[in-house]
Amino acid sequence: MARRWKEGPQRQPFGSRLKAVLYACAVLVGAGTAAVAPATEGEPQAAKEEGVPPAARFAEEVRVVAPPILEGDQVTPFATVVTTVTARQVEDLGAGDLAAALRRVPGVTISRYNLVGAYGGGDGGAVYIRGHGSGRPGAEIATLVDGIPRFVGVWTHPLLDTLSTDAAAGIEVFKSAQPVLLGSMAFAGVNLLPKRVEREGMSSRLVATFGEHATRVGLVEHGARLGAWDYYLQVGERRSDGHRPAAGGRVRSAYGRLGYQPSEGWSVSLQWHGADAWADDPGPVGGAVRGVVPRFSVQDALVIATLGHRHSAGGGTLKLYRHGGDIDWRQWDGGQRHTFTTVTDFAAYGVRLREEFQLPGRTLLTLGLDHDRYGGSTVERRPTTSLEFSRLLLRTTAGYAMAARSFGSRVEVTPSLGVRYMDTADFGGRWGGEAGVVLRGGASEVHAKVARAVNLPGVYTAVMFSRWGRGESWRDLEPEVLRHAEVGVGQRLGERLRLQLVAFSDRVRDALRFVPPPPPPPAFANIGSYTVRGVEASVSVRAGERAAFFGGATYLDPDPVEVPNAPQWALVGGASWVPREELSVHLDAQWVDSQYVLNPRYATRQAAIGSYALVNLKVSWIFARGSWGRLELFLAGENLADADYQYRPGYPAPGRVVTGGLEVRF
Repeated sequence: MARRWKEGPQRQPFGSRLKAVLYACAVLVGAGTAAVAPATEGEPQAAKEEGVPPAARFAEEVRVVAPPILEGDQVTPFATVVTTVTARQVEDLGAGDLAAALRRVPGVTISRYNLVGAYGGGDGGAVYIRGHGSGRPGAEIATLVDGIPRFVGVWTHPLLDTLSTDAAAGIEVFKSAQPVLLGSMAFAGVNLLPKRVEREGMSSRLVATFGEHATRVGLVEHGARLGAWDYYLQVGERRSDGHRPAAGGRVRSAYGRLGYQPSEGWSVSLQWHGADAWADDPGPVGGAVRGVVPRFSVQDALVIATLGHRHSAGGGTLKLYRHGGDIDWRQWDGGQRHTFTTVTDFAAYGVRLREEFQLPGRTLLTLGLDHDRYGGSTVERRPTTSLEFSRLLLRTTAGYAMAARSFGSRVEVTPSLGVRYMDTADFGGRWGGEAGVVLRGGASEVHAKVARAVNLPGVYTAVMFSRWGRGESWRDLEPEVLRHAEVGVGQRLGERLRLQLVAFSDRVRDALRFVPPPPPPPAFANIGSYTVRGVEASVSVRAGERAAFFGGATYLDPDPVEVPNAPQWALVGGASWVPREELSVHLDAQWVDSQYVLNPRYATRQAAIGSYALVNLKVSWIFARGSWGRLELFLAGENLADADYQYRPGYPAPGRVVTGGLEVRF
């Protein structure tokens, strides 16, 4: 019989929470989170050439229009809902990292220790989507840059400090399973679309921010398009002493791109993404005295070479990539009273080929081939011993196909079907698939989708089985399997109001869980199972040209109730207001219900944190503007109500934090 998480306290009845929820709704309607523009019609961002939407020049004139903070939900022909956050929206949020940039997306929750820097890939800094993404090591959420996976090959999960939002022209969020286009780890997905310059000319941008707790941010970027050539350069640093003792962090990032269009419809480019970051663990309040402050440090670099082409019948890309880096994790063993260090060298490389065809009869066909190698080595160094794991690279080769065909005119019906087959060197052949249908008529849209996704065991299972003396038996593990179903309705009411409602069900089986002795030795086994059902609703309103509002609510019903990072209720809302050409105001708020938070890989019983409500504000003023460019001053405040909350028991989150700065575009 599959072992489930031990049943915890039952959810309180809906009626007992109604008063708190209504109060939170009132706060959100009055404050709001993000102004969301209606979804863009036509081709999704991810399908555009090289996966990057056009980036406007930095010196572009400001339109006296309230900008959205979320671009909204777009339903693709394959019945996939994509939520996009653009670069301008990230700036309007004052978001310094991926967790902050996505905190207003309905269905997304986050965790962190510090103001700046993510301590590891779990509680110290992570993003969760509808109850997925908690398993560490390993992960269920695909994280990509320009469609290329970026995660630690040994531990098989992402690190937020390597995913710079400064270099992103947009962030795509896939809140449902993506087994065909994204492959393994894709119970949900996040794809960062890199910046590039589309229009002829040259421009630059400088940003400097200063705030409480010695928090400071610096960013320099410059780009140009000169005929057939384009380039983009960017470097940035975020640093803070932290809101608590031993809660400091520093994140440096760099991005470069060189592109060339040799002829009409053809393009080649080379990208380089680098990160160098560290974050300290302040420890739980009242915890035991430690002999050293634990520190998690990471350095990595991702290189992507792309050949792209477009023609009247479609187009495609060929991408070669190489990703590598190292982790130096200093820790404190309270039982043995000594310091120890885990050093990891990780690597990945591969090729991604995708071709799209617009066939006669309103048929869209997508074909692809992925080949990936990922892994690395690790060693745990203690004063008297070392536990070494030699370099291991796993191999996955996958082919996939997706097809959609549209029928009808007044009411358009688009059924779709897709399948991916993965051939692995260590876990045999595995498959995933999905089917969907989209109905569009006038101002209404309905979609439905079912999917089967798998999450392959990673190198981390080989590492741990080696340490536990279990040899090669990790190869007998099975993939984690998700069966997903959803139905959604979208409705426009005039040009200013849009409603979206989605109901979904995720059933996960064969989830990997830690099996402690007796009998020894310990192991991972496919004994976990859980279900998350839910409903998600959002509304966006544009009140004239100078104000826009957004509200969203997510209700989750997990079984068992101890599924981590799956709050029963989460509400977001926001407003953007441009009272005059030089002044813009962006206000957002969120209320997140109580939830369980511990890592399900190891926890035999979960721990809970209480609900919390946050209100944030950013005000920007264009102080000077001319033919040379513009100078903008801004003031931002996070957690304006100074709420007392935490993402993990014993780790109080920052109270009210005020920052200010300036931005120069020329």
